[in-house]
Amino acid sequence: MSMISAVRDFLLTYPPMADSLIHVDVLGGTPTEYAVIPVPGDRKKNQYLDGGSDREYPFLIQSVESTADELERIENSGFYEALADWLEEQTEAGNLPNLGAGKTAESIEAVSWGFVYEQGASATGIYQITCKLAYVQ
Repeated sequence: MSMISAVRDFLLTYPPMADSLIHVDVLGGTPTEYAVIPVPGDRKKNQYLDGGSDREYPFLIQSVESTADELERIENSGFYEALADWLEEQTEAGNLPNLGAGKTAESIEAVSWGFVYEQGASATGIYQITCKLAYVQ
């Protein structure tokens, strides 16, 4: 199982995203669509004598959202705050992505606040939050 697939499948367990289309590496243009996008970062954090290692998988969660009025923009920001809280709760509960044989997830978390990444001339904007999945391999 690929890391991006495991993260996407895990995000589909978040109730507000459960019936959503979550793209990989690309974001559609219609509100509300989501994407999971891997980003550069260190893979290995620690290497052990037995050959195992602590690793991280950094990624973005992006969405195209309606930004026509103040209430929508507040709701969009609130969605990302709630998503960050949910990721933290899942880590604390030990409910983590299934990474397949040879890999064990240890935590998944937001490492930034959600924010408007791009605001165009239309009544839509792209929001994003930076996250990471820590695991042992």
